[in-house]
Amino acid sequence: MENEKKNIEIPKPPTILNRVGKDKYFEIAQMLMDEEKFKIGDEIALSALCVNYQRWLQAERAIKKNKDLCFETESGYRQQIPEISIARDCMKTMLTFIREFGLTPKERAKLKEMIINDDKNNDKEMEDMIQ
Repeated sequence: MENEKKNIEIPKPPTILNRVGKDKYFEIAQMLMDEEKFKIGDEIALSALCVNYQRWLQAERAIKKNKDLCFETESGYRQQIPEISIARDCMKTMLTFIREFGLTPKERAKLKEMIINDDKNNDKEMEDMIQ
């Protein structure tokens, strides 16, 4: 997979990613490359995003399989299953990286507005930094 305009290849994903994580890695990397937003070094943040994505899915599957969101401790106290915290933490971390890559509709709209405003000011250096 190669970005024809800049001739940058998508770096290999880390081996800790499973099939689902690797698929998501290549999907997002290709999209960023097609939009000319993928820079050398972005694979680190992208890897972190995909690790959290696969952990989030794993935790959500465990929650679904468990069917009960709580368990009873030896002392009789009802406590939420750990997968809920894992899923929540992974989701928060994913959202941070998603925003950094400008992958939410809100972030894309802000980016587009910034580029339009920059075009009015014709600030090439700022436009290159945003992209």
